[in-house]
Amino acid sequence: MRIRAATFNIRNSSAPDGDNAWPVRRDAAVAAIEHLDADVVGLQEVLPDQLEYLRWRFPRYEIVGVGRDDGMSAGEHSVVLVRPGDWKVEKHETRWLSDDPGTPGSVGWDADLPRIATLVWLRHRNGTTVGVANTHYDHAGEVAQLQSSRLIARWIAGALPWIVLGDLNATPDSAPLKALTAAGLRNVVPVEAGGSWHDFTGAEDDDRIDHILVTGGWRVADAAVSHLRPGGRLPSDHWPVVATLELD
Repeated sequence: MRIRAATFNIRNSSAPDGDNAWPVRRDAAVAAIEHLDADVVGLQEVLPDQLEYLRWRFPRYEIVGVGRDDGMSAGEHSVVLVRPGDWKVEKHETRWLSDDPGTPGSVGWDADLPRIATLVWLRHRNGTTVGVANTHYDHAGEVAQLQSSRLIARWIAGALPWIVLGDLNATPDSAPLKALTAAGLRNVVPVEAGGSWHDFTGAEDDDRIDHILVTGGWRVADAAVSHLRPGGRLPSDHWPVVATLELD
């Protein structure tokens, strides 16, 4: 049984990015997602207008996730896209990375902004269920980043196989990543695959802050950072990260 999973911070549409603003690069962002050829994609920084566009461009996909500001439609979403095929959404929920994870808009610890994780339970056509968590850690709060890892680890503990996707705003050797690996998760993309954040420079060797981690039981068939520039256009200020995973 196989699943191809990806994570991609598409950069919010409200940012003053000039020649790299969302209306200029949205076709490239869609092409980059399509090129990943993934069954499930976790996207971060998705604002309502971007979500509307993605629903239009991916009409057959299941797209789940709520806004971080109000638990409905306001603010950034960490949505999960599921391609039609072997996998279907069984259920999903959004939790806030805070001491009060059920309260929409809650801010945790020293975080600058509300942060969320979208948890999705996927059922394979053979009846097997796996979990996918798509998240975006705070960019400023070091305590919040570490506590967010501890929350994620607690939420996915158990027998169910899980895949964690997201922009963790932390490098592989950082405390938040070490907290996840100490809890039994494995970072599947090798360091030599290159960086994932480039701030619209196109650099391929900057920091790796976008990650795919898995619990025990998963085998990694392949994993990479995609440095594709559709039509020569940078699709975001991050590169997507993708992995093909197998489960007995």
